[in-house]
Amino acid sequence: MINFKTEKNDLKPSDIWSVEPIETTQIETLENKEILDRLEFKAKFGEVAILPESKKIYLGLTFEAKQKSADPFYKANYYNLGAVLVRKISKLKLENLLIQDTEVLSSNTRKFFDFILGISQASWSLDTYLPIDQAKSKNINLYFDSSLEALITTEFLTNFEALNKGITLTRSLVDDIPEFINPQTLPKIVDTELGNNENVNLKHYNYAQIQELGMEGITFVGRASRYEPSMIHAIIKPQGDIKHKICLVGKGVTYDSGGLDIKTDGHMKTMKSDMAGSATMFGVIKTLSEIGLQNTEVHWISAWVENMVDGSSYKSDDILTTYSGQTVEIWNTDAEGRLTLADALTLATLQNPDYIVDAATLTGAAVVAVSEYYTAMMGNDKDLINQLEQTFILEGEKTVHTPLPEVLRSKVKGDLGELINISTLGRYAGHLTAGLFLSHFVDQKNFRNPKLKIENPKAFAWVHLDIAGSAMNKGMNDLEANGATGQSVRSLVNWILDMDKK
Repeated sequence: MINFKTEKNDLKPSDIWSVEPIETTQIETLENKEILDRLEFKAKFGEVAILPESKKIYLGLTFEAKQKSADPFYKANYYNLGAVLVRKISKLKLENLLIQDTEVLSSNTRKFFDFILGISQASWSLDTYLPIDQAKSKNINLYFDSSLEALITTEFLTNFEALNKGITLTRSLVDDIPEFINPQTLPKIVDTELGNNENVNLKHYNYAQIQELGMEGITFVGRASRYEPSMIHAIIKPQGDIKHKICLVGKGVTYDSGGLDIKTDGHMKTMKSDMAGSATMFGVIKTLSEIGLQNTEVHWISAWVENMVDGSSYKSDDILTTYSGQTVEIWNTDAEGRLTLADALTLATLQNPDYIVDAATLTGAAVVAVSEYYTAMMGNDKDLINQLEQTFILEGEKTVHTPLPEVLRSKVKGDLGELINISTLGRYAGHLTAGLFLSHFVDQKNFRNPKLKIENPKAFAWVHLDIAGSAMNKGMNDLEANGATGQSVRSLVNWILDMDKK
């Protein structure tokens, strides 16, 4: 990770490396022009030239589109630029880095913020289980020339430290092992991270309480594990009057064996990441709780379960009754996340929010459709989708919106139960039919549980983020990291902060 430093006087020139971000047109004016020419350095965006003798690093800033494209993410990404710099210098034994003045950064606080955040996140790795001499994390002291140093205001530092903590929390939870990250340890981690924050109210649900509520989507999936299911409902209260209310829901399957329809051919590997939706929302809440909100109340709901195998496992052919009262016929025990989300989304509607957003490593079909680079975005409200889409584009976090086609809704309808937990289409359009399944639990007109006492049922504005590929992958992310990416945290945080200003 990084440390912000201001005093350079105590450093010898040999103790510090300098980074000079430059554009192609500046090469001709540099004293090291001949060396850079020999290195064939053109200052293209993300290109790095290292001059060990002078402890000088040149970083290219010139972005040139190679072809005509309508891709909104085909642009300069300064978060990625910070990560690229760290990757390129990873073999250098350096502790101190001076970022030199450049108009591109000093004239744009957002670009500068993203650049430094990318440096910090690329410097972090989960080293818990490695010997000290094999640790991958880097500790870098960052120094800045005056025009850049002037951008580091108190507000800049507050927002930076909060977001840096939130993304790191998300990544650490996803990368860590399922023996440590499970339905019984996560409530304790929540208490550690959020329990002392006066802006946050926490309500934990244990297995007995979840059973009492009748949330069979959660209890059926989690009952075969030695770790009993649990659920969190966290609320960030604003400083002033509530003008906006948002509910964030994250899938929290801390390990997915597939259940009785057990995963084969190595597909169980990496299933520790099946709780990445809850980790993403945890990171968002952590960040927002430290920044503070003025007029926006934010809820976070996640149910944590392990989908394991023993004599009490739920089975294909079972029919369960969700918290909403809707029944679901089980066709495959490996389509478990949508069952836990069904109950969590139902609880979200009871908070009467303006918007509901869920994140889930829900389907391999999403990866097939949009790749591991992208998050698949679906929903039922055009305005909300447009808001989030524009924020993701602004943040450079790759996402693709795919409309939920009503023509496919019948494919998740059951014969013995109202719904089925996979579609009759088999392997086709799996992320869309999963999204359609979830949509039944954000529309109270579908609910049949009289205990909920809903007087005026309505459908809530809702967006579903399928992060099956983008939450954890091998290098197909802006940090160029192998493992957890923290993708979507920045966009969700900034979407909420922007709303809070209105």
